Amino acid sequence: MAKTTTKPVAITTDMVDELASVRDQLKALTAREKYLKEIFRKGGDAIYRGDQHQVEIKFTTRPQLDMEAVRAHLSAEFIAANTGEVDVMNIRQMEIVK
Repeated sequence: MAKTTTKPVAITTDMVDELASVRDQLKALTAREKYLKEIFRKGGDAIYRGDQHQVEIKFTTRPQLDMEAVRAHLSAEFIAANTGEVDVMNIRQMEIVK
């Protein structure tokens, strides 16, 4: 069962609007980061210098476990016995139409 806070808190309308604004900014920044990373990916391994920062791009190979293949070889009972629960907080943002 998900845990909720039992401490009294004061959530203001400004806090609600600020959270929504921060989440919108993060979406925009994440999209911009994705775009820039793709450009650097196309540029390949290198050290890139700006006026204020330096970025080193290095491509490497690392092992990665194929979880789909692992699950295919495990029984449903084993998976159920070794699956736990974690508490998460979900935020659904909606714009108020006036």
